[in-house]
Amino acid sequence: MKILRIYFILFLIISRSSTSLVAQNNTDFFVDTTQHLTASFGADYSYGSSVMNNYFLSKFLFGGRIEREDKDAAYKNLSSHNRLGGDINYQFNVEIPFDTLFRKPNISLVVGVENAEHIDAAFTSDLFQLTFDGNKQFAGEFAEIGGTNYNRYQYQKINIGFVNYKYFDDKLAKEGVIFSVIKGEQHEAITIPRGSVFTQELGKEIELDLNYSYNSSDTANKGIKAFNGYGVSTDLFSEIFLRNGDKVYLGIEDLGFIYWNKNSLDIGTDSTFHYDGIWVDNIFDLNDSLLSNISKDSIINKISTTNQKSSYSIALPTAVNITYTKVVNDKWKINIGVYHQILSNYFPLIYSNCYYYFNKKLVAKAHLSYGGYGRLNTGLAFAKSFNKYLEIYIGTNNLEAFVLPNLSFNSSGFIGIKSYF
Repeated sequence: MKILRIYFILFLIISRSSTSLVAQNNTDFFVDTTQHLTASFGADYSYGSSVMNNYFLSKFLFGGRIEREDKDAAYKNLSSHNRLGGDINYQFNVEIPFDTLFRKPNISLVVGVENAEHIDAAFTSDLFQLTFDGNKQFAGEFAEIGGTNYNRYQYQKINIGFVNYKYFDDKLAKEGVIFSVIKGEQHEAITIPRGSVFTQELGKEIELDLNYSYNSSDTANKGIKAFNGYGVSTDLFSEIFLRNGDKVYLGIEDLGFIYWNKNSLDIGTDSTFHYDGIWVDNIFDLNDSLLSNISKDSIINKISTTNQKSSYSIALPTAVNITYTKVVNDKWKINIGVYHQILSNYFPLIYSNCYYYFNKKLVAKAHLSYGGYGRLNTGLAFAKSFNKYLEIYIGTNNLEAFVLPNLSFNSSGFIGIKSYF
């Protein structure tokens, strides 16, 4: 039984190796009135779960004893659609007006670099309970694990694109396209379309019916220097002013793919397995070799019918963002929008931001949203402008994570700086 639990806990163990879980950071604090030569740096993170609150997640990700009451609280949140996931990103970009280079007004060149990490998973209620409390609770029953999937990757990219500035009376709107060349660093994916575990009522036998696939980039080549794949992606965005002066933003992010090279792993099976114990020749001659042979690799090799090295491709989790913004007066601005990531077990996020301008150089933003990988989100951010040459901002979309970790299911933070020349 312990062998079986080791296998099913694999996808959660892998999840712990990365806390990179997407921050929808509306960083449009100060309104641009003209083109500028700018340089900007930003970093953000977000992770969450529909099942595990932040108190549970912090123990699971960073270490700590998960008590009985922690598990019971999580079990109450289980449903037919359980998920976890998130992202961490770092980026540096420079925007150069074409008027500076080629005397072309209204168009700017954008170049930059970015590091992105992503993780997402969907899992059944039975698998979650099996992982944390074993299979004794399923004696005489089937534990359903089909429909589980897990995806994690890290990549770096070089960006180049163009931004067109459009003037509507005295207002400035932007539209643009960004092309990216991607260096794939690492990827892991588990898919279980069908699966069940039957435990004999007295625990003497276990039967596993499993259809699964496991893909991974080259496991011998890791780290920031690893070049295990390549790909391309595109970002598209446009701002439109309505007749009443309100603004609509439409954006598509990470529309692309990554091709992982021929040293990648392809492991899978579609079979039924029966386990009725370990044969011991001499009970007085037990040694550690019985258990030392049990490992992640040995379990995978034991139940796999396909185990080979081959190349494969993945589609990036393309994001769609729609925002409606209204400037109430010189002090207040509000917006409402919808953000969704495709192919990433993401629940559409409905959000709203309210901005208050203390003056032309200091802004506060309150955030409210529902969805994503967690549930209800409340945030707070501040931005400061220094003599029109420098802007900084810092904030979170999950203030509740730091105040009420037992009642919150997301955590996030973001920080950035932008210089004008």
